[in-house]
Amino acid sequence: MFGFGKNRKNRRNVYLVDCTDASIREISKFPAVLGGGKGAVETDSPFLEISKSKNGNALLAPVGGEVCVKINGTRITDAFEMDTPAVTLQAGDRLFYIIDDPQTLERAKKMDVSKWLVFYAESGRIEDEVPFARLRQSVLGRGLSGEGIAVCPKNFELGFMFTALFGDDDNTQMRSTVPMLSENAEAVTCPLCWLKFDVGDAMSIAVHESLRGDPVLGPDEMLRFLPTSFNDDGVPLDPAGMPAPDVACPHCRKKLPPNYLELDRKIFSIVGAPSSGKSYYLSALIRQLQGSLYKNFGLVLKDLDPSGNMLLTQMKNSLFSAKHPEDAILAKTALEGLMYERYPRFGKMVALPKPMTYSVSRDGVEGTSLIFYDNAGEHFEPGLDIEESPGAMHVASSSAILFLFDPAANRNFKARIGNHPDPQLTIDGRLDQQDTILSEMEVRIKRILAIEPSKKISTPLAILIGKCDIWRNLLPQPLLETVVGGKLDLAAIDRNSKILRDFMISIDPTIPASAESVSDNIRYFAVSALGHSPQMLLEGPCAGKIAPIPEKINPIDVEIPAIWALSQSTKLIPTVEG
Repeated sequence: MFGFGKNRKNRRNVYLVDCTDASIREISKFPAVLGGGKGAVETDSPFLEISKSKNGNALLAPVGGEVCVKINGTRITDAFEMDTPAVTLQAGDRLFYIIDDPQTLERAKKMDVSKWLVFYAESGRIEDEVPFARLRQSVLGRGLSGEGIAVCPKNFELGFMFTALFGDDDNTQMRSTVPMLSENAEAVTCPLCWLKFDVGDAMSIAVHESLRGDPVLGPDEMLRFLPTSFNDDGVPLDPAGMPAPDVACPHCRKKLPPNYLELDRKIFSIVGAPSSGKSYYLSALIRQLQGSLYKNFGLVLKDLDPSGNMLLTQMKNSLFSAKHPEDAILAKTALEGLMYERYPRFGKMVALPKPMTYSVSRDGVEGTSLIFYDNAGEHFEPGLDIEESPGAMHVASSSAILFLFDPAANRNFKARIGNHPDPQLTIDGRLDQQDTILSEMEVRIKRILAIEPSKKISTPLAILIGKCDIWRNLLPQPLLETVVGGKLDLAAIDRNSKILRDFMISIDPTIPASAESVSDNIRYFAVSALGHSPQMLLEGPCAGKIAPIPEKINPIDVEIPAIWALSQSTKLIPTVEG
């Protein structure tokens, strides 16, 4: 725990930290009154007077009587002498810290009030990380009463009791201890259910056959348990004494990818309308990214979870090892199909997409895990309840979002392309709702993160204009090479992005307009998963389907958006400004 000393007789100034915006106000003249339209805080009525005791400590006394004042979660009616470096202050629905210690103040300057940690007051271990507006749902949605739960802004350690904020806790007897985060607490996002947990709460998976049967997952799954004994190599031992190296999320209790807790974790969400080609793109991306990272940057992309990535590996092999067009057809990702699995989340079973996890590393550079999802496009359509079917909620936890725009579904784009023989341009009955998908993605992200509609996120957003093999000749000027001499040329990325953005605006400005209301870090890319026009099969069991021609498959720049996203979210990619 962080130590709180008590000798502060010579410290005079007091600092008020507002948990709404993390603003800090210095108070140097005493007595000082908070509230009432003047002073450090403007409210309808004054609520607190800060003076100095004989010991030189801050003396806090409620005034006015119209606002309920709580110090460290306890309602005060008389003067309270502050003999610790910091206390929590609740004035009605306003939350503050009062600090009179320089070291504590320095830590408070780093707090992030856009994210709040939910933790157990007794142990200081983290349970979740959410915006303030979702704190109540995070706790109560887990079936917890809130007793023994505390919350605090990220990067600060002093907590508010959950029941004091949201319950009917109206104690007048001061609590003996104030909840504080464990000094080594670290929140981890589960790649399966997207709930956060403390590293120390990760569960082990039993190995001995006598331990088959988990109270949550059922009789077919091995028991999940919190380890208490270890062998000489530090591997947990299950209750039967067998080494149990596999780790599970304490929420959904599903197995985590190997070494997941040891690596920096980045989620890359691929978003697009139904039938936009996300599965083809993802299959081509993994293959091309593996080669490009090693060839250009000396980075190794490895399969971190071969069993969990099996379906994507099969799709990649089907596409690039096919001998006949029908062998290269990839099945559409169905809502709750093979790419989905049912997990327990907030007490109910829901279908969530399986994560496909890879690691990126270089000698002397700490590795990073990359997590991809192949979502059914329907999961991004308006009207789908994200609580009952939260399959696309990973976009709110993403380190980067890749939105795949399909020109073959856009009426204006097809008109600009003209009389091109590609059969994808002749499909009738496809509803072009790509701008709606973007808008719905924005609404969901801002709802989950509790961001005002007018504000933007800073998450890198790559707009991928697909099937560029059939339209890039329409660009007013050629695009530049973006990877040169082992570095990513950010100036070339920016120049290409401007050309493509202007091109999109001339065809359908709704896409740039929708995208640019989401993030303040957007780039546009021209990509093609196949690199050629596929063919319509006229006979056989696949008659009527469009299939790639195996010998012509040659992806175009599919890996560049992901490399750019890596450059924005990690230090792995060497860059040059041009």
